[in-house]
Amino acid sequence: MIDRRQLKLEARDILRGARSSPWVFALVFLLITGSLTLLNDVTSGAWITSLRRLDPDLPVPDFLLRAASIPPLAATFIGVIVPLINSVLGAGQILYHLGIRSGREMPLSTLFEGFNQAGRVIVLALLQTVLITLWSFLFIIPGIVAAYRYRFALYDLLEDPSLRPLEALRMSSAQTYGYKAELFLLDLSFLGWFLLSALTLNLASVWVTPYYEQTQVGYFRTIKRTKRIGALPPEERRPYDGPDPFGPSV
Repeated sequence: MIDRRQLKLEARDILRGARSSPWVFALVFLLITGSLTLLNDVTSGAWITSLRRLDPDLPVPDFLLRAASIPPLAATFIGVIVPLINSVLGAGQILYHLGIRSGREMPLSTLFEGFNQAGRVIVLALLQTVLITLWSFLFIIPGIVAAYRYRFALYDLLEDPSLRPLEALRMSSAQTYGYKAELFLLDLSFLGWFLLSALTLNLASVWVTPYYEQTQVGYFRTIKRTKRIGALPPEERRPYDGPDPFGPSV
């Protein structure tokens, strides 16, 4: 079993020692992705629908009506492109946290480095969404299991430029085998922080997001070392002293 407490402490130490502020990075990431999501919600009319659900007689601000009256084709384009851009920016966030864990200085521009691999990242995101959705058709639980199965696919894809999206999905499936329950418990351990973020209108997310992401990277690297599946950066290659990866899974 992975020592969750130790990895969380390690994540905090890495964040404190980072040569470029993880909190400034998180703030810029959240501002950009939040603005894009807001644009999508406004142009799609989602805000108007939400307001009318609260009170059918509530007056709708003119700017929401004007934004929601854009041509349907334009609204559809925004609805498709925004999640894709956010996926690529999410890749930049992962690159940042992989880098600072390796002790490298990762400038703010790292956020946009995902665009150098946008094609691979977008294909992976689409495949992942399709697979999780198909599993969800069986029932909710298989869909949740599938989400944990492919949790590390993007991490693998970004660490190995030669890896193809389908290979990354298969690699993640092998890495997370026997660890899905631990990853679920990891997410549960952050539930209080996520609630705090919601209660503070996402202001606390500037601190919570780096903490959560760096802990995820810790789990990713630990599982890779334990199972000997996937390449590790040179500074983390050391003799294997974990359990037999071909023995019973935890």
